[in-house]
Amino acid sequence: MTSSQLPSTATTSTTPGDAAVVRVTGEIDMFTSDDLLHRCATALDGGAACLVVDLAEVTFFASSGIAALGRLREHNATPRRPVHVVASRAVRRSLELTAMDRLLPLHDTVDEALAAARFEAHLDGATG
Repeated sequence: MTSSQLPSTATTSTTPGDAAVVRVTGEIDMFTSDDLLHRCATALDGGAACLVVDLAEVTFFASSGIAALGRLREHNATPRRPVHVVASRAVRRSLELTAMDRLLPLHDTVDEALAAARFEAHLDGATG
């Protein structure tokens, strides 16, 4: 296995306030993007009030990763819960070039993303 074939790893954790964080490291490509979508959808389906997708340690982000985030947004349509992304430089560039950053807010840190997602969840709950 060459370094370009190393699989990504992902973990999911729930933080106080029913926020879920899915952390992914390594590469997201056609072999790993379905796992990204599955883990994120499972966190939302498990009752998370909001989700942070931590891609800060992702070194390669293929178009299949962008598509997985798009499918996640569709999966999350009803009921809509805030989904925010922590993006590495590689991820941020891909998401900005495809205008996905207009659909999924990007952040530099997990703490920043959690605060924004929780705030958005609170506002949605107060007005809905």
